[in-house]
Amino acid sequence: MRNTGPGGELPLKRANIKVKGIVQGVGFRPFIHRQTEKYGLKGWVRNTSDGAEIEIEGPEDSIDRFAAELWTRKPLLALIEDVRTEKFPDLKDYERFEIIESRSLGRRNTLISPDVALCDDCLRELFDPADRRYRYPYINCTNCGPRFTIIKDVPYDRAMTTMAEFAMCPVCHKEYTDIGDRRYHAEPTCCPECGPRLRYLDGSGRPEEGDPVSLAARDLREGKIVAVKGLGGIHLACVAEDSAAALLRARKQRDEKPFALMCKDLETVKRICAVDGTEERLLSDHKRPIVLLKKKDAQSFREVSGNGRLGVMLPYTPVQHLLFAECPDTLIMTSANLSDLPIIYEDEEALEKLRGIADSFLLGDRKIHTRCDDSLVYAFRGKEYPVRRSRGYVPFPLNLEGADAMILALGAEQKASFCVSREGSVFPSQHIGDLKNLETFENYRQQISHFERMFSVKPEKLVCDLHPDYLSTVYAEERAEKDALPLVRVQHHWAHM
Repeated sequence: MRNTGPGGELPLKRANIKVKGIVQGVGFRPFIHRQTEKYGLKGWVRNTSDGAEIEIEGPEDSIDRFAAELWTRKPLLALIEDVRTEKFPDLKDYERFEIIESRSLGRRNTLISPDVALCDDCLRELFDPADRRYRYPYINCTNCGPRFTIIKDVPYDRAMTTMAEFAMCPVCHKEYTDIGDRRYHAEPTCCPECGPRLRYLDGSGRPEEGDPVSLAARDLREGKIVAVKGLGGIHLACVAEDSAAALLRARKQRDEKPFALMCKDLETVKRICAVDGTEERLLSDHKRPIVLLKKKDAQSFREVSGNGRLGVMLPYTPVQHLLFAECPDTLIMTSANLSDLPIIYEDEEALEKLRGIADSFLLGDRKIHTRCDDSLVYAFRGKEYPVRRSRGYVPFPLNLEGADAMILALGAEQKASFCVSREGSVFPSQHIGDLKNLETFENYRQQISHFERMFSVKPEKLVCDLHPDYLSTVYAEERAEKDALPLVRVQHHWAHM
């Protein structure tokens, strides 16, 4: 094989580049394709269960500049942990650059993106009457939409998500394969012709004709309670008035615990709460957490929150933006669950268990694979502190030098979560809830299995709370015996941490 350019003046090389980190579901392969066009390189890129693999041919200096820009020009949502480049003198004479079929290496070392709030480009299309996705409640692109909650396994391809059942129409497929399009290789991409649909049902579960969002908005304006499907579960929504809040509190049997609010925009938040620069940044971030804010009037929203603070978030799904176009600018948006049970995330379960609590239902065809509550944070001295780390953050890892062993830490009983570690990365789970009943405990077990499978963690050691009666401790003892693993018991507050 030749290893110089046509005139023999430039040395040509072939390079194989392996990239680890969050590089799936964040527009990384389209980014690579555009970079190869910039530098005149040919070859391929593919997802693997390790991350992404690239093979390119071209002038060596172009390959070097291409590799350097993986770190500096990566997509906004990508996280690169490691890049390994190997060069070869022989060429395979690739004729073009292409995205090829993903490859499983038998282990899963890639990272997975959390769910991401609707981006500004999709929001603009959502309300553009001339756009083919006008008012389409599942609009998304490479830069936004569901990730963690729809992924069944890695590598991250459409076939490995709950979108697998929706075959792309010719127009969506054209966008998906067009390197210049914002939806190039965006796995959840869809439209009204080929994608999932919303449906509105009354309190007894009967469908009603009409626009589902407008019907739900009508109910909200009338002070009714509506079950609304989100990214990681179902919310119970109603207007943020004391009468509606009191009704929701009575039906949900939630005596004192505050409800979360969702406001149409930042200006609305500032009318009811004091907001500093850090809090404004947190509210507007693509993770869209609930942010604990100080009320401007301590006596306001007494049925929502009996103390001087409110938990407030901004819309992050197309459905939520569509609702606010027809609803009051502040809504209660709380997790749909019965007392002490996990958030409900399946349509059928919602229709069964929320009957008598919700007056109507706004549900949809896109299934949620992994339930995930809203995250809750607060700002202190200009820094962010998590109270509940869940949607938008999980399964983003924490880097912990020396955490090379594979450990499963099982936490305490209240506000339970767990954590797995591997090769210097620590993966805290989403909020699970209080381990006081079979349903929550079963979800806890399922999520442990899901994390171990996704991140190829085979625990070498278990850590649990000293308390002998916690279900997390019971699980640890059973697992230690079953898998012949050492079990370390730690003081209660350490277990929480």
